Amino acid sequence: MNQKREMKKKIRDAKQARQANRVINGIFIGLIILMVIVLLAYWLLV
Repeated sequence: MNQKREMKKKIRDAKQARQANRVINGIFIGLIILMVIVLLAYWLLV
């Protein structure tokens, strides 16, 4: 029984780590896109 519980915990931890990496990557991609939009807006307005 204990081995099953440990295996489920490892799987759950790995899944949470993947989700955290996706969130971090999404934030960085969003910031990069926002920076490009701001630069384009500045370039068009000046």
